[in-house]
Amino acid sequence: MTMRYALILLLFAAACQPKNQGPNKFANDEKLINIYELQDRRDTKALLPLLKAKKEHHRIAAAMAFASIQDTVAIPYLNQMLQIDQDPMPRRAAAYALGQIGSTKALGILTAAFDQELFPANRPYVIEAIGKCGDSTTIALFEKVEYTDSALQMGWAYGVFRLGLKGYSSESLNTRMMNFLDDDNKDLAILASHYVYRDLRSGGNLELVDSLIGVAKYVEVKERFGLLSSEKPKAKSLKWSEFNTLNDYQKIELINHKQSWSWEESNQLRKFINDTAVNIGVRGAAFSHTVSHSHPDSENSYVRDALKSGDMALQSLAAIRIQESFTIYQDTELSELLNDVKSQLKLPQQAETYMDVCKAIEALGGDKFEGYQPEYNHPIDWEFVKTIPSNQQVLIKTNKGNITLQLFVEDAPGTVANFLQLTDSGFYDGKFFHRVVPQFVIQGGCPRGDGWGGLDWTQRSEFSNYQSYKEGTAGIASAGKDTEGVQFFITHCPTPHLDGRYTIFARVVDGTDVVNQIEVGDRMVKVERITLP
Repeated sequence: MTMRYALILLLFAAACQPKNQGPNKFANDEKLINIYELQDRRDTKALLPLLKAKKEHHRIAAAMAFASIQDTVAIPYLNQMLQIDQDPMPRRAAAYALGQIGSTKALGILTAAFDQELFPANRPYVIEAIGKCGDSTTIALFEKVEYTDSALQMGWAYGVFRLGLKGYSSESLNTRMMNFLDDDNKDLAILASHYVYRDLRSGGNLELVDSLIGVAKYVEVKERFGLLSSEKPKAKSLKWSEFNTLNDYQKIELINHKQSWSWEESNQLRKFINDTAVNIGVRGAAFSHTVSHSHPDSENSYVRDALKSGDMALQSLAAIRIQESFTIYQDTELSELLNDVKSQLKLPQQAETYMDVCKAIEALGGDKFEGYQPEYNHPIDWEFVKTIPSNQQVLIKTNKGNITLQLFVEDAPGTVANFLQLTDSGFYDGKFFHRVVPQFVIQGGCPRGDGWGGLDWTQRSEFSNYQSYKEGTAGIASAGKDTEGVQFFITHCPTPHLDGRYTIFARVVDGTDVVNQIEVGDRMVKVERITLP
């Protein structure tokens, strides 16, 4: 091999390696940091004037900050921005933020903007925002819209999807979305499959499902509808005699779908409830099955025992059962027990259980639950953020193989900084993947290993970007807005219903096949930064 060709090969190999693109956008922009800091602190008053900042990217950042804050006080200011800003991207950001706020108060503003928008490329974003803010009166608008290009068609479809998530649809809209299932635009076909899937999920029309699978062009669409036709047969194929050989997810499926039970089998389920060696998902399924098939007196006893157990998972499940069947739990003693549980819960670690217990108290006639607003107790370490390369990657070594994540520090600086600090400390080493839902997500990072654990802090949601949940997207699990912690998930496929509701902080760039192989109980052997040249 000549020196010339050796040099060429060396240069080619170097080109294939990830490059350290240097500092991220926060490193030399203190005003931008100030905007993100105000966003993190939810300081609406200080943010509003920045919607008129001199520099375009600062106005964009200020508008997008309200996508995370979601305070209706910003609506008239975003409206003004949408009307008078002379640059297209700030106007787009204002429309996105209004959609994220999701108030019907913005409907008139967005409808007018859709008709009058100076920049046609923004109209898809405006109509999706209309869907996010819409109500029953919005159906007619979507039925009338004619789209002349693929971008507007996609925006329209997203708007209909968002409207459908709120429970608003029509036969006309359903038909138009169904016609997209075999569209040449793959993204549009996948989005339509999610819309139609949600509509058919409780319908039980397997003939229609099979026909949709038959005409679908893309495997992602076929797999989505395959969930409807295969779920029950798959569950029926699981046998109790093979219970001990099943993984935890299969055990849960068997418990949830098994039609007939012997006394011995039911008795075994009852034993699972308080067996701490059993996966909490299995214990939860056992609890739910047992209480739903018990005499009211026995059910009452199981619920009380669960509340007294001290285990937050069982306490949550008991509280949820009370909400579902509160008429059989009308007694003062149980209300007192719930209030006692509530007083002993630690926040924010046990926020999810706290919310479930509060809702149960309300169901029994107690104080109305006004929602849980976590304290601001985990500020962003900006000096650490500045040190993170704009294309920083993390390697997750599992017992099934390796997964490489590309972090989005410029989109979610607080979340990425937190994830990296936990990674650097070794926090994730040895943690389980405790949740696996086929054609949806894998989830891990729980300190308890069962999905119910957290630390003594929470961080704020970061929705200040246009990122969407595609295959291999990494997001932070939460019990509601601004309750994010240490658990994270990775999607198996596009999941548009998560967009704008869960912080996106990374995407898989290598190891998608490993993500698809992960089962409940698999471990993260080692999680570490990739040092870039």
